[in-house]
Amino acid sequence: MFTGVREDEYFQTGGRHIPELRKRKPEPILFVSPTTAARAGVVGEWVAVESPTGRIEIKVGVRDSMPDGLVRIPHGWWRPEAEWGLDRKLSDALRLADAMLCPDDEDYLDREQGIPHLKGLPCRIAKLSQRKADQGAP
Repeated sequence: MFTGVREDEYFQTGGRHIPELRKRKPEPILFVSPTTAARAGVVGEWVAVESPTGRIEIKVGVRDSMPDGLVRIPHGWWRPEAEWGLDRKLSDALRLADAMLCPDDEDYLDREQGIPHLKGLPCRIAKLSQRKADQGAP
């Protein structure tokens, strides 16, 4: 898994409240190769991505240019329209953001930037339950 990939529509974690930008990129989308998507049976579906550190939910997109076995995760997703608060998952950031997948232990922390500097991690993709998918996950 490669995390922290920036999207043209947004600057870092900002801009998701701008309607014109959300029309262009309304949901977080991970990218995998056609072979990887077919093997996992997840083309165009919402999935859970799990790493040793955490878990997020994200929609699958397929790109022919992706190497087999690599998962590309976009940076900094949250939903300004979602309720805010620790008990409400911080506007879905705890459910959608790539930071949930990255360790922030001392060995991985870049002190100058205050972020994990490790961006390549093992992960697992798992289909979300059919009920959750029918509800328009997340």
